[in-house]
Amino acid sequence: MRADPPPGYTARETARMPAMRMPLLALTLAALLAGCADFPQLDAEISPEARRAGYPDLVPVSDVLDRRKLARTTGREAGVLSARAANLRARAAMLRGIAVDEATRLRLAPRLLRLGG
Repeated sequence: MRADPPPGYTARETARMPAMRMPLLALTLAALLAGCADFPQLDAEISPEARRAGYPDLVPVSDVLDRRKLARTTGREAGVLSARAANLRARAAMLRGIAVDEATRLRLAPRLLRLGG
């Protein structure tokens, strides 16, 4: 007893489905095997102190977010950040302005029309 093909597929397309999945299966297996490889160059980069270190403690996300709220800037840092933000806003406003002056735009217009622009 044969099963009916999925909706939208013909019987011929359904018969080819396993063959279409083979490249995906091969790629997945190759990626998994590559994950099992040894990389001595990377292993040599780990310091002995890092090898002896214990695993970090797992903490709830809420604790991490609460600590983030505790981080405050000093008055001097806030001034520096405000000045930098104002500078970036000014640069953004300048970039939103006209990039090509009127004379250049008029000179380029016929060429753009010829190119279809």
